[in-house]
Amino acid sequence: MIQGHKKISARILGALLVALLAVGLAACGGDDAEESGAGDTKAVEKAFLTGMTHHHGTAIEMSDIAKEKGKSPFVTGLADDIISTQERELGEMKKIYERLAGGELEPDAMAHDGLGLSAEEAGMTHSPDTNEMLEMADPFDRAFVDEMVPHHTGAVKMAEVVLESTEDAELRTLAENIISTQEREIKEMNDFRTEEYGAPVPETSGGGGGEHGGGHSG
Repeated sequence: MIQGHKKISARILGALLVALLAVGLAACGGDDAEESGAGDTKAVEKAFLTGMTHHHGTAIEMSDIAKEKGKSPFVTGLADDIISTQERELGEMKKIYERLAGGELEPDAMAHDGLGLSAEEAGMTHSPDTNEMLEMADPFDRAFVDEMVPHHTGAVKMAEVVLESTEDAELRTLAENIISTQEREIKEMNDFRTEEYGAPVPETSGGGGGEHGGGHSG
């Protein structure tokens, strides 16, 4: 009878040890999952900020050209607005990056990979020849909006990706502002193109070549 009690006690003890081990492993797994999730969020935040810095830089380059080459008040005025807004946002991104990553913000033309987007989806296929081809485009205004609409569309996609991950209030506000501003400008550019040239920007615009000879901006 004593031996029976010993066997039962041993079984109970063994079961308790297994249960405790399972609880411990679950706790460790939870910690690992939380750490992995936090790491993924940080990676997305950094990819967005470095990628959007490059993205804004190429938009400003094209807008500088539009200020000189633009034929209509709409295009030259839009160029001024883009430069003003995106230069301000570049300053905001620099401060956010320094706070979140503790380093200096550098533009990264390949950062779209970290957002799960292709270069085309992110509007980051800008080539060294893009600005030169845009300068030679005729009519310039049509070529400019044909480049800037897919460029803006890519920025909106990038901002949507970071909003799915980050909980940082300042970064969320920045991303939301990028979406609202650039979606409004996309509509304005399509309205302008329809009025002046008979149709909105084709979905295949940008990416190099085409009737305007312009490359899709980054």
